[in-house]
Amino acid sequence: MGIFTKGCSSSSKTMVAALALALVSGLAAAEPTLKVDESFEGGGWNAQSPRGFTPGLIESLEKQFMFNQLQGNHAFALEDKVVRDGQYAAKLVWKHDNPAAFNGDKNKLDNVDRKAMFHGYKTKKVMGAEAWFGFSFYFPSDGTADELNNWLFFQIHGSADKRLKEKSRNPPFSLTLTPEGMRGNWKWDPDQLSTTRKGKGTEHFVIPGAKSDYLDRWVDFVLHVKVDYTEAKTGFLELWIDGNKVLDQHNIQFGYNDDKGIYPSWGMYFNGNLDVMKNDHYLYLDAIKMSDHPKATYQTVAPQGKPPM
Repeated sequence: MGIFTKGCSSSSKTMVAALALALVSGLAAAEPTLKVDESFEGGGWNAQSPRGFTPGLIESLEKQFMFNQLQGNHAFALEDKVVRDGQYAAKLVWKHDNPAAFNGDKNKLDNVDRKAMFHGYKTKKVMGAEAWFGFSFYFPSDGTADELNNWLFFQIHGSADKRLKEKSRNPPFSLTLTPEGMRGNWKWDPDQLSTTRKGKGTEHFVIPGAKSDYLDRWVDFVLHVKVDYTEAKTGFLELWIDGNKVLDQHNIQFGYNDDKGIYPSWGMYFNGNLDVMKNDHYLYLDAIKMSDHPKATYQTVAPQGKPPM
């Protein structure tokens, strides 16, 4: 018999047990929870609303994504050699030859024809929403080093208000691999009903390094954001790449005046003129995490350990 129960009455024991349970529950509640925690260790993926082509979908797995947009059945493969963490990673594939052949009208380039992407969950709120995102990409030089088109690989989306019949807008945050290197931008719009797809304001940023610096290796990302689309400008964006802080913007406007929260996307999205594309493309994705828990920190979502060489 334990020292806390020896010689106690049954009512005292019940009280001690209740206090212990409350303590354990309190500690559990204090731990930051993850909205997304996916390293593909289950041998595939699952989503709340899988749609279109779903290669790799295993319905018995936890639903770590909100939905998918995959160009075709070729767009996802489980990878066991080029891996950031654990035994597996995702290999995402996009085909440049007649990309319109896969989704919808084969004579019209559909939005999904441009993509191989997974989408995470929405934050609980919009104004003042604070979220952490961690993930790791491997960009191969094979077919990529001399590609002319930009390669958008991460976005944060707004949620257009259906009750207002609001049209979708450009995502308020994006990261892109360009021929010159890595680039990004953020956007904002304080209007409840946006009158433009591009937002009321846009700021661009440049991440140090040439394109070649990010090829043929795992690149770790941690992003910390806070939404404020008003003139109060309490929003911020903090970005670390391979543990080094490369973006530190505070007291800014960021995000859209929507009813529902922001959500992330990971993968490949080729916009613009696809006629200039010369190659099929693939990348590897691993160690994906997202949290909007108030106690979340850098360590909550950061890829763990050193990436394999």
